[in-house]
Amino acid sequence: MKTILKSMLTLLLAAIPVLSSAQILQKASQRIELAVVETEMGGIETAQMEVFKMLDSGTYWLSVGHLGVGTDLVQLKFDPVYELFIPLGNSLEEALAKMKELKAFYKKPRLSTMEVQGCLAALYPGEEFETVTITSRRLLSSKILSFSVQRDDFVRATYIIKSDFGSLLFSLKAYKALHPKEK
Repeated sequence: MKTILKSMLTLLLAAIPVLSSAQILQKASQRIELAVVETEMGGIETAQMEVFKMLDSGTYWLSVGHLGVGTDLVQLKFDPVYELFIPLGNSLEEALAKMKELKAFYKKPRLSTMEVQGCLAALYPGEEFETVTITSRRLLSSKILSFSVQRDDFVRATYIIKSDFGSLLFSLKAYKALHPKEK
């Protein structure tokens, strides 16, 4: 537990100079949101996912939101700065295909896993990629995907239910229908 508290304090102290950097804020303005889904529980926002495009590179990304810290099953959410980004491709068609592939993973048997490359970074995706494990889970009648990154002694993860992911995919399809010429 002391390690987690030290890690939390270190992350919070490290975030202050990062956020004050003008270069990072300028880079963050290159992020154009295409589809956003926010989830709430009891009137409190619990997660925000989005698909966006970075104007400077033309790359489409999925942000699965802020990760918690803990074990495979128990996560404490305290980090409002760092997000987990999954690259979706260099075109809207590639982004839609990758999103459909991820949504299809909800149908896999319980505890099935797949690995993708992702980036845990503040505000916008960086250049350092790491392995993200996606696990299909079940909770009563809900189908859930967990997106997790292994750290030294703990796991950073977030959980997304199928209906929320489906809403994000629907929003992205609607965006494509409204902007048929976008590549």
